[in-house]
Amino acid sequence: MLNIGLDFHDTISYAPDFFINLIRVWKENNLGNIYIVTGTPPSKKHEVLADLEKIGLSEEDFKEILLGFEYEKDKMDLRHFKKMAKHKLKLLKKHNINIYFDDNPYYVQKMKDEGILTFQTMMSKDYLDMFEKADPFFTCNLQKEQFDYLDKLDNKKMCKKDDCKEIILGKPL
Repeated sequence: MLNIGLDFHDTISYAPDFFINLIRVWKENNLGNIYIVTGTPPSKKHEVLADLEKIGLSEEDFKEILLGFEYEKDKMDLRHFKKMAKHKLKLLKKHNINIYFDDNPYYVQKMKDEGILTFQTMMSKDYLDMFEKADPFFTCNLQKEQFDYLDKLDNKKMCKKDDCKEIILGKPL
């Protein structure tokens, strides 16, 4: 059995039709348990349940909601995401979650480096632009510059071997 973990904010909420279908197929085929894994504090579990219901999911659709820890949003900085990555990893290991979906680069990096099959939900430029000014620590903002390195990438940076000299100099091989 393969247990699956799904982040809610900017993962399920970003592509609800996809994840609703994934959940239904997973359940119909008895592939394993489905967990919602969210950084939402336990004191706000009711908000996650309400948001899941708004998109057509109920508590019967998954085994459990695995929650974050309590924190004060006004005191949040990047250390929060590193701490939450460790917290989520403990939850995934405790519940034997083999496959994980999340949008947050901190969480994705942590899980993949720990050997968990991890998929990152990538949001469109329009979606990211919409939230850019709303909240600097809204997690989708962490994706904003994730691919900027591609604009600066060139053959010289890519080629690490001596046999790339012709490419670097602009000569065909």
